[in-house]
Amino acid sequence: MWSLRLCNRGIRDLLLRMTTASHRSSTTDAAQMGEISGQDSTEIKPFSQIPGPKGLYNIPFLGTAFHFKPFTKYVPDDLLNVLSDARDKYGDIVKMRMGKDYIVYVYHPDYAKTVFQFPYKEHLRIGLDLSETFHDRSGVPRDLGTLQGDAWAALRKPSQEKMLRPAVVANYVPLIERVTNDFVEELRKKGSVDDLLKELMNYTTESVAMLCFNRRLGYLESNSDTEIVNLITKFFIDFQTSITMPFKTYKLFRTKLYKRFEKTYLDIYRIGKKEISAQRKMLEKLQKEGDLDQYLQDEPNFIYSLLNDTRMTDEKINSVIMSLFIAGIDSTANTIAFVLINLALNPEKQDRLYQEIKETMGDENTLTKEHLAEMSYLKACVKESQRLVFPLMLGAIRYLEEDIVLAGYHIPKNTLVHPNMNSMTLDERFYPRPTEYIPERWIRDTNDDIAKGQDFPFGMMPFGFGPRGCIGQRFAETEMYIGVAKNARHVGGVLCQGSLSLFDGFSSV
Repeated sequence: MWSLRLCNRGIRDLLLRMTTASHRSSTTDAAQMGEISGQDSTEIKPFSQIPGPKGLYNIPFLGTAFHFKPFTKYVPDDLLNVLSDARDKYGDIVKMRMGKDYIVYVYHPDYAKTVFQFPYKEHLRIGLDLSETFHDRSGVPRDLGTLQGDAWAALRKPSQEKMLRPAVVANYVPLIERVTNDFVEELRKKGSVDDLLKELMNYTTESVAMLCFNRRLGYLESNSDTEIVNLITKFFIDFQTSITMPFKTYKLFRTKLYKRFEKTYLDIYRIGKKEISAQRKMLEKLQKEGDLDQYLQDEPNFIYSLLNDTRMTDEKINSVIMSLFIAGIDSTANTIAFVLINLALNPEKQDRLYQEIKETMGDENTLTKEHLAEMSYLKACVKESQRLVFPLMLGAIRYLEEDIVLAGYHIPKNTLVHPNMNSMTLDERFYPRPTEYIPERWIRDTNDDIAKGQDFPFGMMPFGFGPRGCIGQRFAETEMYIGVAKNARHVGGVLCQGSLSLFDGFSSV
């Protein structure tokens, strides 16, 4: 195994995000937070008594602004810190005004379990204002993630049949491995990486394109056109900015932010529609020539399974494909980046992972689904990195369809409830030594108190839960496991001294 130097550019932001996450770790004494209260009907308190900011903070729209500068030390991008501070001040259930509505934030896995396991019928989700505004104005069909009700259900069922079955995704292991081999070879040629995240986004773009468009886009080649990567980056930057804006002025006017987002989304949609159309023409050509059956036997073909499904119109296929494509690049690349950095910062963990891979694969060069099934420490390394830096800014938010009792409080129908996993995953009550990278906490035979988090499965759900969970979860996990395993076996990681100094000294910056 040779070492890859991960240098300052690109690594800086990743290290800052990791350190910021560690600063969000709870320091509040668990005794101050209280135990989980019973649900005895005689103890049920009204919604109005849920702890949270009072006074000016409760003014619709305007109240949200008081959480940020110049009224506090935080800017809108610091929303996670605002929510963490609220937990430290008010406890495990907090009511806060966000925009015109109240959101109830919960900070205990048992409360999250109650919210997620409620018998929903509609499975409604929070509307994402910028995306909703774009689709309303542009007429572009909504993607799977923004659909609601019957329209969502009609699309979710056929997609789920083709994406969430382990046997289906296992067929993509050879394809992902080939992409990963090319990625590792490119890293070997370079010897050092200035912008790790950009390299990984090229890799995840190439991988997810195999699923969505059934072809390689050439993003791992030297001097390749990185248009899609740049567009996806812009998409998520503007999207995150819109989430934390106290005033959604883009809903009233075509603001600079909205115009930029609209152009970015339309460019992504144009590329996706072009690729889907090309695949349809190719498959029709193969069918006419009598070669389609042989072609489909050689490799899995997700897009063909959609095109051949009588329930799926072209509009529905575009919605599914674009949802998977957009969501499958940024978050997967970020997760792999954090795993590699955490391994580089913890060489003893990197060595243990290397030994597991070596013992499992032996002298074989091909990584199979059978190999992956045996690599428990590999999966623990990925999961621990997701815990340390939770991959979603907000995570799963539930729109209550009926009244419920939560933490002894009455929560009325139509209330938004947000299980805040960014805080829960760094809470020492559930994860001892929360700021340390300890993959062993996820190994089943670990008897130490460090494995306490295994008792709280609803404290960390990076792909959501239930029918509204991530449709591409199994593909993304497989991509992460193969990407990390191949890099750990053939590359390893050594951070430049400058980056290590930055990480160690960030608290004084």
